[in-house]
Amino acid sequence: MSRLANRAEVIKLARFLSVKAGSLSYLHDLPSDAVATLRSAISDVLHDELREPLGLLAAVARWLPAWVSALCARSWFGAPMTARLASELPAWRVANIAKYLDTEFLADVAIDLDPRSAREVLHLLAAKKVMAISHVLLLRRDFVTLGRFVALLPDDVLQQVAVSIEDEGDLLQILFFIEARYRIDHIVRLIPTERMRRAVLLVCDESRRDLWPSLLALLTHAGYGLKCELGDLAAEQGERVLTAIIETVQAEDLWEDVLPVVVCLSPEVQKQVVNLAALQRPEVLQQIIKATSYRQLWSAILCLAEVMNSAGRDNLAEVMEQADDEFLAQAAYAALLRSQWHTLLDIVRRLTPARQQDCHEILAHYLPSLDSETATYLQGLLNEYGIKPRPSAPA
Repeated sequence: MSRLANRAEVIKLARFLSVKAGSLSYLHDLPSDAVATLRSAISDVLHDELREPLGLLAAVARWLPAWVSALCARSWFGAPMTARLASELPAWRVANIAKYLDTEFLADVAIDLDPRSAREVLHLLAAKKVMAISHVLLLRRDFVTLGRFVALLPDDVLQQVAVSIEDEGDLLQILFFIEARYRIDHIVRLIPTERMRRAVLLVCDESRRDLWPSLLALLTHAGYGLKCELGDLAAEQGERVLTAIIETVQAEDLWEDVLPVVVCLSPEVQKQVVNLAALQRPEVLQQIIKATSYRQLWSAILCLAEVMNSAGRDNLAEVMEQADDEFLAQAAYAALLRSQWHTLLDIVRRLTPARQQDCHEILAHYLPSLDSETATYLQGLLNEYGIKPRPSAPA
Protein backbone atom coordinates (compact mmCIF):
# COMPACT_ATOMS: atom_id res chain seq x y z
CA MET A 1 0.00 0.00 0.00
CA SER A 2 1.26 3.50 -0.87
CA ARG A 3 0.89 6.01 1.95
CA LEU A 4 1.15 8.87 -0.53
CA ALA A 5 -1.53 7.47 -2.85
CA ASN A 6 -3.76 6.89 0.18
CA ARG A 7 -3.18 10.47 1.33
CA ALA A 8 -4.22 11.83 -2.07
CA GLU A 9 -7.36 9.68 -2.19
CA VAL A 10 -8.41 10.63 1.34
CA ILE A 11 -8.05 14.33 0.45
CA LYS A 12 -10.18 13.79 -2.67
CA LEU A 13 -12.84 11.96 -0.68
CA ALA A 14 -12.86 14.69 1.98
CA ARG A 15 -13.27 17.29 -0.77
CA PHE A 16 -16.15 15.29 -2.26
CA LEU A 17 -17.89 15.01 1.13
CA SER A 18 -17.13 18.65 2.06
CA VAL A 19 -15.35 17.65 5.26
CA LYS A 20 -11.80 18.15 6.55
CA ALA A 21 -9.30 15.48 5.53
CA GLY A 22 -8.29 15.04 9.17
CA SER A 23 -11.77 13.76 10.00
CA LEU A 24 -11.13 10.77 7.68
CA SER A 25 -7.82 9.76 9.24
CA TYR A 26 -9.30 6.34 10.08
CA LEU A 27 -9.07 5.55 6.35
CA HIS A 28 -5.28 5.88 6.21
CA ASP A 29 -4.71 2.15 6.69
CA LEU A 30 -6.81 1.27 3.62
CA PRO A 31 -5.31 0.74 0.16
CA SER A 32 -5.69 3.83 -2.01
CA ASP A 33 -7.79 1.89 -4.53
CA ALA A 34 -10.28 1.05 -1.79
CA VAL A 35 -10.67 4.73 -0.88
CA ALA A 36 -11.11 5.64 -4.56
CA THR A 37 -13.73 2.89 -4.95
CA LEU A 38 -15.55 4.21 -1.89
CA ARG A 39 -15.67 7.71 -3.40
CA SER A 40 -17.00 6.34 -6.69
CA ALA A 41 -19.61 4.25 -4.88
CA ILE A 42 -20.88 7.23 -2.89
CA SER A 43 -21.06 9.28 -6.10
CA ASP A 44 -23.05 6.50 -7.80
CA VAL A 45 -25.50 6.27 -4.90
CA LEU A 46 -26.11 10.02 -4.96
CA HIS A 47 -26.53 9.91 -8.73
CA ASP A 48 -29.01 7.03 -8.51
CA GLU A 49 -31.13 8.97 -6.04
CA LEU A 50 -31.49 11.73 -8.65
CA ARG A 51 -31.77 9.43 -11.65
CA GLU A 52 -35.49 10.05 -12.26
CA PRO A 53 -35.43 13.88 -12.24
CA LEU A 54 -32.11 13.84 -14.11
CA GLY A 55 -33.65 11.64 -16.78
CA LEU A 56 -36.55 14.07 -17.24
CA LEU A 57 -34.22 17.08 -17.43
CA ALA A 58 -31.96 15.27 -19.90
CA ALA A 59 -34.95 14.45 -22.12
CA VAL A 60 -35.91 18.14 -22.21
CA ALA A 61 -32.32 19.30 -22.73
CA ARG A 62 -31.98 17.05 -25.79
CA TRP A 63 -34.68 19.05 -27.58
CA LEU A 64 -33.96 22.57 -26.38
CA PRO A 65 -31.56 24.78 -28.32
CA ALA A 66 -28.08 24.60 -26.80
CA TRP A 67 -28.12 28.26 -25.74
CA VAL A 68 -31.43 27.75 -23.88
CA SER A 69 -30.03 24.71 -22.06
CA ALA A 70 -26.98 26.78 -21.13
CA LEU A 71 -29.22 29.55 -19.77
CA CYS A 72 -31.16 27.01 -17.68
CA ALA A 73 -27.93 25.50 -16.35
CA ARG A 74 -26.49 28.83 -15.29
CA SER A 75 -29.70 30.42 -13.97
CA TRP A 76 -31.67 27.48 -12.62
CA PHE A 77 -29.77 24.17 -12.25
CA GLY A 78 -26.51 25.44 -10.80
CA ALA A 79 -23.07 23.86 -11.24
CA PRO A 80 -23.52 20.64 -9.14
CA MET A 81 -26.77 19.65 -10.87
CA THR A 82 -25.36 20.58 -14.27
CA ALA A 83 -22.39 18.28 -13.62
CA ARG A 84 -24.70 15.37 -12.89
CA LEU A 85 -26.94 16.19 -15.82
CA ALA A 86 -23.90 16.13 -18.13
CA SER A 87 -23.47 12.41 -17.48
CA GLU A 88 -27.01 11.79 -18.82
CA LEU A 89 -26.46 13.60 -22.11
CA PRO A 90 -24.46 12.63 -25.21
CA ALA A 91 -20.96 14.10 -25.19
CA TRP A 92 -21.56 16.14 -28.37
CA ARG A 93 -24.61 17.73 -26.76
CA VAL A 94 -22.67 18.65 -23.61
CA ALA A 95 -19.89 20.16 -25.73
CA ASN A 96 -22.42 22.28 -27.67
CA ILE A 97 -24.03 23.57 -24.47
CA ALA A 98 -20.58 24.35 -23.00
CA LYS A 99 -19.95 26.80 -25.85
CA TYR A 100 -22.54 29.12 -24.29
CA LEU A 101 -21.25 28.86 -20.72
CA ASP A 102 -18.57 31.11 -19.25
CA THR A 103 -15.33 29.55 -18.01
CA GLU A 104 -15.96 30.42 -14.35
CA PHE A 105 -19.21 28.42 -14.39
CA LEU A 106 -17.58 25.54 -16.29
CA ALA A 107 -14.79 25.45 -13.70
CA ASP A 108 -17.51 25.13 -11.03
CA VAL A 109 -19.08 22.29 -13.03
CA ALA A 110 -15.72 20.51 -13.32
CA ILE A 111 -15.53 20.20 -9.53
CA ASP A 112 -18.50 17.79 -9.50
CA LEU A 113 -18.16 16.31 -12.98
CA ASP A 114 -17.53 12.56 -13.03
CA PRO A 115 -14.28 11.88 -14.94
CA ARG A 116 -15.71 8.57 -16.12
CA SER A 117 -18.12 10.44 -18.37
CA ALA A 118 -15.91 13.39 -19.26
CA ARG A 119 -13.22 11.97 -21.58
CA GLU A 120 -15.18 12.35 -24.84
CA VAL A 121 -16.47 15.79 -23.82
CA LEU A 122 -12.92 17.04 -23.20
CA HIS A 123 -11.86 15.82 -26.64
CA LEU A 124 -14.79 17.68 -28.25
CA LEU A 125 -14.21 20.98 -26.47
CA ALA A 126 -12.01 23.53 -28.20
CA ALA A 127 -8.45 23.62 -26.86
CA LYS A 128 -8.87 27.32 -26.11
CA LYS A 129 -11.89 26.54 -23.91
CA VAL A 130 -10.05 23.81 -22.02
CA MET A 131 -7.08 26.12 -21.50
CA ALA A 132 -9.34 28.83 -20.12
CA ILE A 133 -11.01 26.43 -17.66
CA SER A 134 -7.62 25.11 -16.57
CA HIS A 135 -6.43 28.68 -15.99
CA VAL A 136 -9.42 29.42 -13.73
CA LEU A 137 -8.83 26.24 -11.72
CA LEU A 138 -5.14 27.06 -11.43
CA LEU A 139 -5.90 30.56 -10.14
CA ARG A 140 -8.16 28.95 -7.56
CA ARG A 141 -5.34 26.55 -6.59
CA ASP A 142 -7.79 23.71 -7.25
CA PHE A 143 -5.21 21.00 -7.89
CA VAL A 144 -7.65 18.23 -6.95
CA THR A 145 -9.97 19.01 -9.88
CA LEU A 146 -7.06 19.55 -12.28
CA GLY A 147 -5.56 16.22 -11.22
CA ARG A 148 -8.82 14.40 -11.85
CA PHE A 149 -9.00 15.51 -15.48
CA VAL A 150 -5.43 16.12 -16.65
CA ALA A 151 -4.91 12.51 -17.74
CA LEU A 152 -8.01 12.70 -19.97
CA LEU A 153 -6.78 15.57 -22.12
CA PRO A 154 -5.45 15.04 -25.65
CA ASP A 155 -1.64 15.25 -25.79
CA ASP A 156 -1.54 18.53 -27.69
CA VAL A 157 -3.88 20.22 -25.21
CA LEU A 158 -2.02 18.68 -22.30
CA GLN A 159 1.26 20.13 -23.54
CA GLN A 160 -0.33 23.56 -23.88
CA VAL A 161 -1.72 23.33 -20.36
CA ALA A 162 1.69 22.26 -19.00
CA VAL A 163 3.41 25.18 -20.74
CA SER A 164 0.88 27.61 -19.26
CA ILE A 165 1.69 26.39 -15.72
CA GLU A 166 4.82 28.35 -14.89
CA ASP A 167 5.48 26.93 -11.42
CA GLU A 168 6.90 23.38 -11.28
CA GLY A 169 5.40 23.07 -7.80
CA ASP A 170 1.93 23.44 -9.32
CA LEU A 171 2.74 20.66 -11.80
CA LEU A 172 3.78 18.38 -8.93
CA GLN A 173 0.58 19.03 -7.01
CA ILE A 174 -1.57 18.31 -10.05
CA LEU A 175 0.27 15.02 -10.61
CA PHE A 176 -0.15 14.19 -6.92
CA PHE A 177 -3.93 14.15 -7.37
CA ILE A 178 -3.94 12.50 -10.79
CA GLU A 179 -6.83 10.12 -11.21
CA ALA A 180 -5.18 7.75 -13.71
CA ARG A 181 -1.72 7.08 -12.25
CA TYR A 182 -0.85 4.70 -15.07
CA ARG A 183 -0.66 7.80 -17.30
CA ILE A 184 2.02 9.51 -15.19
CA ASP A 185 4.94 8.25 -17.29
CA HIS A 186 3.34 9.46 -20.50
CA ILE A 187 2.48 12.87 -19.04
CA VAL A 188 5.93 13.42 -17.55
CA ARG A 189 7.58 12.63 -20.90
CA LEU A 190 5.53 15.44 -22.46
CA ILE A 191 7.17 17.88 -20.03
CA PRO A 192 10.66 19.23 -20.90
CA THR A 193 13.51 17.63 -18.92
CA GLU A 194 14.68 21.00 -17.64
CA ARG A 195 11.34 21.55 -15.94
CA MET A 196 11.57 18.16 -14.25
CA ARG A 197 15.09 19.04 -13.08
CA ARG A 198 13.73 22.21 -11.48
CA ALA A 199 10.94 20.17 -9.90
CA VAL A 200 13.48 17.81 -8.32
CA LEU A 201 15.42 20.80 -6.94
CA LEU A 202 12.34 21.94 -5.02
CA VAL A 203 13.30 19.35 -2.41
CA CYS A 204 16.09 21.71 -1.33
CA ASP A 205 13.77 24.69 -0.89
CA GLU A 206 12.65 24.82 2.75
CA SER A 207 10.04 27.45 1.93
CA ARG A 208 8.26 24.87 -0.25
CA ARG A 209 8.45 21.92 2.07
CA ASP A 210 4.73 21.24 1.57
CA LEU A 211 5.58 20.18 -2.00
CA TRP A 212 8.12 17.52 -1.08
CA PRO A 213 5.57 14.70 -0.60
CA SER A 214 4.21 15.49 -4.08
CA LEU A 215 7.68 15.03 -5.54
CA LEU A 216 8.10 11.73 -3.70
CA ALA A 217 4.68 10.63 -4.96
CA LEU A 218 5.87 11.23 -8.52
CA LEU A 219 8.93 9.03 -7.89
CA THR A 220 6.74 6.37 -6.28
CA HIS A 221 4.07 6.16 -8.96
CA ALA A 222 6.37 6.36 -11.98
CA GLY A 223 7.11 3.22 -13.96
CA TYR A 224 10.42 1.36 -13.68
CA GLY A 225 12.14 3.22 -16.51
CA LEU A 226 11.00 6.64 -15.34
CA LYS A 227 12.01 5.82 -11.75
CA CYS A 228 15.55 5.21 -13.00
CA GLU A 229 15.56 8.42 -15.05
CA LEU A 230 14.22 10.58 -12.21
CA GLY A 231 16.60 8.92 -9.74
CA ASP A 232 19.56 9.61 -12.01
CA LEU A 233 18.31 13.16 -12.43
CA ALA A 234 18.19 13.59 -8.64
CA ALA A 235 21.67 12.07 -8.25
CA GLU A 236 23.08 14.52 -10.81
CA GLN A 237 22.14 17.35 -8.44
CA GLY A 238 24.59 16.06 -5.84
CA GLU A 239 24.57 14.77 -2.28
CA ARG A 240 22.66 17.79 -0.97
CA VAL A 241 19.53 16.90 -2.97
CA LEU A 242 19.72 13.18 -2.14
CA THR A 243 20.18 13.95 1.56
CA ALA A 244 17.20 16.31 1.47
CA ILE A 245 15.06 13.57 -0.10
CA ILE A 246 16.11 11.05 2.57
CA GLU A 247 15.36 13.52 5.35
CA THR A 248 11.94 14.21 3.84
CA VAL A 249 11.13 10.50 3.58
CA GLN A 250 12.20 10.02 7.19
CA ALA A 251 10.21 13.00 8.47
CA GLU A 252 7.08 11.92 6.59
CA ASP A 253 7.56 8.21 7.43
CA LEU A 254 7.39 7.25 3.76
CA TRP A 255 9.93 4.43 3.51
CA GLU A 256 7.14 2.03 2.54
CA ASP A 257 6.72 4.07 -0.65
CA VAL A 258 10.34 4.93 -1.34
CA LEU A 259 12.21 1.65 -0.70
CA PRO A 260 10.87 0.07 -3.92
CA VAL A 261 11.97 3.23 -5.76
CA VAL A 262 15.56 2.93 -4.49
CA VAL A 263 15.69 -0.69 -5.67
CA CYS A 264 14.75 0.48 -9.20
CA LEU A 265 17.59 2.99 -9.44
CA SER A 266 20.59 2.33 -11.64
CA PRO A 267 23.37 0.43 -9.78
CA GLU A 268 25.63 3.50 -9.54
CA VAL A 269 22.92 5.74 -8.11
CA GLN A 270 21.68 2.99 -5.83
CA LYS A 271 25.15 2.60 -4.34
CA GLN A 272 25.45 6.36 -3.94
CA VAL A 273 22.12 6.61 -2.10
CA VAL A 274 22.61 3.60 0.17
CA ASN A 275 25.99 4.81 1.37
CA LEU A 276 24.93 8.33 2.24
CA ALA A 277 25.50 9.17 5.90
CA ALA A 278 21.90 10.44 6.10
CA LEU A 279 20.54 6.99 5.25
CA GLN A 280 22.84 5.05 7.57
CA ARG A 281 21.73 6.80 10.75
CA PRO A 282 20.25 4.31 13.28
CA GLU A 283 16.86 6.08 13.45
CA VAL A 284 16.58 5.98 9.66
CA LEU A 285 17.54 2.30 9.46
CA GLN A 286 15.00 1.54 12.19
CA GLN A 287 12.24 3.09 10.07
CA ILE A 288 13.50 1.17 7.03
CA ILE A 289 13.37 -2.09 8.99
CA LYS A 290 9.84 -1.23 10.15
CA ALA A 291 8.72 -0.53 6.57
CA THR A 292 10.39 -3.74 5.40
CA SER A 293 8.41 -5.77 7.93
CA TYR A 294 5.12 -4.02 7.19
CA ARG A 295 5.27 -4.27 3.41
CA GLN A 296 7.23 -7.52 3.12
CA LEU A 297 10.12 -5.78 1.36
CA TRP A 298 12.72 -8.37 2.32
CA SER A 299 14.19 -8.66 -1.15
CA ALA A 300 14.45 -4.87 -1.35
CA ILE A 301 16.40 -4.58 1.90
CA LEU A 302 18.84 -7.29 0.79
CA CYS A 303 19.36 -5.56 -2.57
CA LEU A 304 20.25 -2.35 -0.74
CA ALA A 305 22.48 -4.15 1.77
CA GLU A 306 24.33 -5.77 -1.14
CA VAL A 307 25.78 -2.39 -2.21
CA MET A 308 26.14 -1.02 1.32
CA ASN A 309 29.64 -0.32 2.65
CA SER A 310 31.05 -1.97 5.77
CA ALA A 311 30.11 0.91 8.09
CA GLY A 312 26.54 0.80 6.80
CA ARG A 313 26.32 -2.94 7.34
CA ASP A 314 27.57 -2.45 10.91
CA ASN A 315 24.78 0.04 11.53
CA LEU A 316 22.21 -2.22 9.88
CA ALA A 317 23.35 -5.15 12.02
CA GLU A 318 23.01 -3.00 15.13
CA VAL A 319 19.38 -2.28 14.23
CA MET A 320 18.67 -5.90 13.24
CA GLU A 321 19.99 -6.99 16.63
CA GLN A 322 16.72 -5.68 18.09
CA ALA A 323 14.51 -7.23 15.41
CA ASP A 324 12.35 -10.20 16.29
CA ASP A 325 12.89 -13.74 15.00
CA GLU A 326 10.11 -13.33 12.46
CA PHE A 327 12.07 -10.57 10.73
CA LEU A 328 15.20 -12.73 10.61
CA ALA A 329 13.18 -15.66 9.27
CA GLN A 330 11.71 -13.55 6.47
CA ALA A 331 15.15 -12.13 5.62
CA ALA A 332 16.49 -15.68 5.39
CA TYR A 333 13.65 -16.69 3.07
CA ALA A 334 14.35 -13.68 0.83
CA ALA A 335 18.02 -14.65 0.71
CA LEU A 336 16.99 -18.14 -0.34
CA LEU A 337 14.78 -16.83 -3.15
CA ARG A 338 17.40 -14.42 -4.51
CA SER A 339 20.55 -16.39 -3.62
CA GLN A 340 21.83 -13.49 -1.55
CA TRP A 341 23.37 -15.57 1.21
CA HIS A 342 26.67 -13.69 1.22
CA THR A 343 24.90 -10.37 1.86
CA LEU A 344 22.72 -11.75 4.65
CA LEU A 345 25.44 -13.74 6.38
CA ASP A 346 27.90 -10.86 6.25
CA ILE A 347 25.37 -8.87 8.28
CA VAL A 348 24.52 -11.78 10.59
CA ARG A 349 28.20 -12.26 11.48
CA ARG A 350 28.15 -8.73 12.88
CA LEU A 351 25.42 -9.62 15.39
CA THR A 352 26.09 -10.73 18.94
CA PRO A 353 26.87 -14.47 19.37
CA ALA A 354 23.43 -15.08 20.87
CA ARG A 355 21.64 -13.55 17.87
CA GLN A 356 23.97 -15.39 15.49
CA GLN A 357 22.86 -18.62 17.14
CA ASP A 358 19.22 -17.60 16.70
CA CYS A 359 19.90 -17.05 13.01
CA HIS A 360 21.67 -20.40 12.74
CA GLU A 361 18.56 -22.13 14.11
CA ILE A 362 16.39 -20.33 11.56
CA LEU A 363 18.69 -21.26 8.68
CA ALA A 364 19.03 -24.84 9.91
CA HIS A 365 15.30 -25.30 9.28
CA TYR A 366 15.92 -24.77 5.55
CA LEU A 367 18.76 -27.27 5.20
CA PRO A 368 16.62 -30.47 5.16
CA SER A 369 14.36 -29.02 2.42
CA LEU A 370 17.24 -28.07 0.11
CA ASP A 371 18.92 -30.29 -2.42
CA SER A 372 22.20 -31.74 -1.20
CA GLU A 373 24.37 -29.42 -3.29
CA THR A 374 22.63 -26.25 -2.04
CA ALA A 375 22.52 -27.51 1.55
CA THR A 376 26.26 -28.23 1.45
CA TYR A 377 26.90 -24.79 -0.05
CA LEU A 378 24.85 -23.05 2.67
CA GLN A 379 26.51 -25.05 5.44
CA GLY A 380 29.88 -24.08 4.03
CA LEU A 381 28.90 -20.41 4.07
CA LEU A 382 27.78 -20.67 7.70
CA ASN A 383 31.19 -22.08 8.56
CA GLU A 384 32.96 -19.44 6.45
CA TYR A 385 31.22 -16.58 8.26
CA GLY A 386 31.68 -18.21 11.64
CA ILE A 387 27.97 -18.56 12.40
CA LYS A 388 27.72 -21.51 14.76
CA PRO A 389 24.81 -23.38 16.35
CA ARG A 390 23.84 -22.94 19.94
CA PRO A 391 25.96 -25.22 22.20
CA SER A 392 24.18 -28.37 23.27
CA ALA A 393 23.08 -28.45 26.88
CA PRO A 394 25.20 -30.84 29.01
CA ALA A 395 23.54 -34.20 29.63
